[in-house]
Amino acid sequence: MRNKRETDISQYKDIQPEINPAVRKVNPIKRFFKALGKFIFTIFSVCVVAGLIAVISLGIYIASLASEPTGIDLRAKSLNQTSFIMVQNSDGKFEQYQTLYSTENRIWVDNQKIPQAMKDAVVSIEDKRFFDHHGVDWTRTLSAVVSLASGTDSYGGSTITQQLIKNITDDNEVSLTRKMREICKALKLENEYTKDEILEAYLNVVNFGNNCQGVESAAQLYFDKSIENCSIAECAAIAGITQNPSKWNPLSYPENNKIRREIIINEMYDQGKITEDEYDAAMKESANMTFVGYTSDRDDEDDNDDGYIQNWYIDELFYDAQKDLAQYYNISEDAASDKLYTEGLKIYCAMDIRAQEMMENAAQNIDKSNDPELQIAMTLMGFDGRVIATVGSSNKKTEALSWDRATMSSLQPGSSIKPVVVYPYAIDNKMLYFSSQIEDAPLEKYETNEYGELVSGPKNWYAGYKGTMLLPDAIEISSNGTAAQAMKMIGGPSVAYEQVVTKMGFSHLSEEDAYNSGGLSIGGLTGGVTVREMASAYSYMGNGGLYYNPYTYYYITDSEDNIIIDNRNAVPKQAYSPTTAAIMNRLLHYNVTNSVNTNAGSARISGWDIIGKTGTTDADKDSWFCGMSPYATLAIWTGFDNPHTISNTTVATSTFNKVMSSYLSGMEHKDFKFPSNLIEAQYSPYSGLIVSTENVSGKYVGYYTEDNMPSNGGWDGYYDSSDSDNYDDYNYDSSSNYSDSSYSGDESHSGGGDGDTSSAESQGGEEPKPEESGGDTSSAESQGGEEPKPEESGGDVSAPGA
Repeated sequence: MRNKRETDISQYKDIQPEINPAVRKVNPIKRFFKALGKFIFTIFSVCVVAGLIAVISLGIYIASLASEPTGIDLRAKSLNQTSFIMVQNSDGKFEQYQTLYSTENRIWVDNQKIPQAMKDAVVSIEDKRFFDHHGVDWTRTLSAVVSLASGTDSYGGSTITQQLIKNITDDNEVSLTRKMREICKALKLENEYTKDEILEAYLNVVNFGNNCQGVESAAQLYFDKSIENCSIAECAAIAGITQNPSKWNPLSYPENNKIRREIIINEMYDQGKITEDEYDAAMKESANMTFVGYTSDRDDEDDNDDGYIQNWYIDELFYDAQKDLAQYYNISEDAASDKLYTEGLKIYCAMDIRAQEMMENAAQNIDKSNDPELQIAMTLMGFDGRVIATVGSSNKKTEALSWDRATMSSLQPGSSIKPVVVYPYAIDNKMLYFSSQIEDAPLEKYETNEYGELVSGPKNWYAGYKGTMLLPDAIEISSNGTAAQAMKMIGGPSVAYEQVVTKMGFSHLSEEDAYNSGGLSIGGLTGGVTVREMASAYSYMGNGGLYYNPYTYYYITDSEDNIIIDNRNAVPKQAYSPTTAAIMNRLLHYNVTNSVNTNAGSARISGWDIIGKTGTTDADKDSWFCGMSPYATLAIWTGFDNPHTISNTTVATSTFNKVMSSYLSGMEHKDFKFPSNLIEAQYSPYSGLIVSTENVSGKYVGYYTEDNMPSNGGWDGYYDSSDSDNYDDYNYDSSSNYSDSSYSGDESHSGGGDGDTSSAESQGGEEPKPEESGGDTSSAESQGGEEPKPEESGGDVSAPGA
């Protein structure tokens, strides 16, 4: 029987397999259009997706604009309230200290006192559909957008509401973004206020030429009468000014104003706002209109000089509040200034009145016997960024908002910059420890000379270089060579630049300082730093390595006492670790306590732990001392507005002593607080190695962390620091470029000051004083003998032309 699964092929005998099946032919035209269709569909799909993304992004952006605060309080403006500065009294309670007055010719007039003709004149020429739209006239806006796209701004596209916003915020950017922001604010403003309130505000804040803000001051200037007594023609003359206050100014261009006001009178008639008789009368008056202008009587009345001049602190507070309000409301600083003068804000000031008065008195009584034009700038700052007191000049203040050398002058810091970045950065990254050995030696390719050649440097204030020394002594002698070596060690100037710009608040540096080896290592900056920046940068050594933005007020409230800006809970940046901050603190304690080569010793205050660093620049054009007590940081600069050599470079340090002593007077004694994991150990002044961790005392006490400290060097060769500061067998050889022996820690050698420099081109150190050392200001080598003693040289000075 045949298997059922077998196949009987006989039944398929008539079917012949296709050995070479014919290839199906496709029309090439159809194939092209099919491919084209796929391509178009792909492009269309991409465009749809991109369009959706763009629409969603635009929606999110518009929503973010709509959520922004307008920064406009019309009811506060209508009250025309001055703002108040509140300061804590001796009991800790805030009380009114000062009010802020504007110098603008501004008189607010209520809506009821503004004649209907004035309102009609403005509406007819500026926004005839004002009472019909909701803040935006979309037809005019579309026209304005088209104009912007073609590269011209169309002011005519703005409604009165939008013009009011533009005037209050002072947002004059010509862009679609500005138009969108303005539209969002206009829609929001119309929901918050009535048309009458908006029109009243507009007529009171718009510029009507000749420093007149609002129709009342304009009416009094041009017609010597109140706006409520102005005629139709006079209202038209005022209304015509605002579109272009220069072109339509009736005092400067009376014929132009005539053309403009008669256009307005015609518009008022055409829009049915005045009758034919009123039109005829107004045109007749316009033909013979005259203007009053300024009078001596009015000028005398406007003077409100009560003899009070606000102090340096209030100036600084004003600028801080102005900047912060502008940022908060996304308005210009001029508009923020207007808010300060007119909206009844309260600024809760952080000033210490006693400290401020004491500091201003000290500034006006510095020693100018050899430098009559010597200027000084000081900032006393708490460790949380609070500016306690500040001074911007050695002269008595004669006007408000004067040039402030503490915040407005970009200065060269000299050697005072060294504790800010190169040394702490190296310690923070375990490249150095407290008693590290570090080379006082030049970098081979340090700077480019006048011939475009790379040459070695930097020079020191003393002759040559001293070879290996310990870090505490490198700071005390203010070696430029070691600071430059530390800069190389941390990765170069770009690393230092990133540190101070992103974590320590330096905002006045030039981009060139990111490539200048001498800038942030020894103070020869292309840009510069302010005194306030230096005070805040030093504060990390007193607060565990933190950087706080400086502030001059605790918080600001609006006219209804709502807090709008608050500095009390500011979040700091961690500039350095707490242990690094403590180690640098102790290094600068060593610098002040054991000072021989600089004026730092003059900062000592009996009974208090004082730390700090001096700094002078090339040719003694700038002299600094930046330091602190356990209560506050104080940075001081002295110099001239037109830089030249300072005869007495001790003023900064002696003033620090005077101001800090006065500030600490009567305060409860306290010490700096350091991390519990900080290790104290006695080190060898020869090798820097640990010699004892028990019964630590004396001059050579180092501060370390378990993962960043030297090995135990034993007692071999250890010199007992209690015996003497002199090491006769290890004296420097200052007559050669390098010492023949290792640095010994000898601080009794001759010397003259810090290794500072004043510019990127001048990267020198400090030099002895010519009038005190009996020679020129170059170095011991050029003087043909030993360097002058520190007590003869008078402090920090800078090397010539390095």
